[in-house]
Amino acid sequence: MAQINEFFKIKYGKNKPKEKETAKAAQSSDMEQFRKKIARHRTTIFYRTLMIIAVIVAATVALYYNYQNMIYTDYTILDEIKYQEATTARYLDFNGNVLRYSQDGASAFNMHNDMLWNQTFEMQNPMVDVNGDYVAIGDYKGTKIFIMNSEGIQGEVNTTLSIQKFCVSGTGIVAALLEEGDVTWVTLFDKTGDTVANIRTTMAKSGYPINISISEDSVLLAVSYLYIDSGVISSSIAYYNFGEVGQNEIDNLVCGYNYSGTIIPEVEFMNKSKSFIVGDGIFGIFTGAQKPEKTFEIKLEDEVKSVFHNDEYIGLVYDLGDAVSRLDVYNVEGDLCVSQEFNLEYSNILFVKDLIVIYNSNDCVIYNMQGTQKFKGMFRNSALTLIPTKSKTKYLLVSGSRMEEIQLK
Repeated sequence: MAQINEFFKIKYGKNKPKEKETAKAAQSSDMEQFRKKIARHRTTIFYRTLMIIAVIVAATVALYYNYQNMIYTDYTILDEIKYQEATTARYLDFNGNVLRYSQDGASAFNMHNDMLWNQTFEMQNPMVDVNGDYVAIGDYKGTKIFIMNSEGIQGEVNTTLSIQKFCVSGTGIVAALLEEGDVTWVTLFDKTGDTVANIRTTMAKSGYPINISISEDSVLLAVSYLYIDSGVISSSIAYYNFGEVGQNEIDNLVCGYNYSGTIIPEVEFMNKSKSFIVGDGIFGIFTGAQKPEKTFEIKLEDEVKSVFHNDEYIGLVYDLGDAVSRLDVYNVEGDLCVSQEFNLEYSNILFVKDLIVIYNSNDCVIYNMQGTQKFKGMFRNSALTLIPTKSKTKYLLVSGSRMEEIQLK
């Protein structure tokens, strides 16, 4: 009997729970080890990811630092096309393509020598304005304006009045100053050439319009007027809105600003909501896509020699004498980004992203917005126009008989 009791103690008795507890403890220990392995693995992945990110950031910083401090001294010709030279032709950047025009006509082509379009005409003094994918070409004191984009001619303006000045928007709308005796008409034409708006101006009523500029989206038109105020030559800047906001205003005039004793020959839109003026001793920036407000203005101590801009920057060039010029570059908020002196007799100045490209037919110098000289060199062929590409180190160099795609090195 005692032996039977001992058997049941061993098989079903007090020792069995101890075995279960031991098994549970072992299982718990295994789980704890598993959790520690997972934690160590996650920590390893975390630090490995941090290291990869650190390497990428370090490489990016190194590349940026290297680019910022890289100085180019020459260029390589990547591609070249040749064409028949037109001695009287002029060349412009046309949305990354080349626009060639003369008294006999105009054409547009690309780096692959593909002709986009060709338009013949006869003009004594052709004037051209380019805005994005649209270009307007008209004859000074003539009566005709052609409106084209990259696909070809879109419309033709025909008027009986003398054309004094015009500009084109990014949607193909053309604003023109047309003279009729003592009256000057500010007229808008759509891209097919039809009249969409007329504003009658006289010296007695509003002053004489000396310059105009239309916003990228065709909604706003800025006009610089010259008038006499108590025997003093003065200026006013008028903004016309041809959208919904201006429909209930007389002549669509939504706002205006007067400048006594000042002539303002420069008024320009940079995009649909930013515009600026440069006049005799004054520089101002206006902001607003409906009723522009003056957001920046300074008095200029020196006479401005020339003005350049894109949709981000405005450049004012001053003549310092002894063949030295100074370029002051402002952003759209009015902050002075860089003031750079240079001694190159320039034919044009371009803003290419954060670069300033100054060139003439033979020489070129490039600065960044920190004033660091990035390139200084001579062209191997006489340059009529320099056209930027998507890369800040590649340009299209247009000469009289060829076009080269060049890479700075």
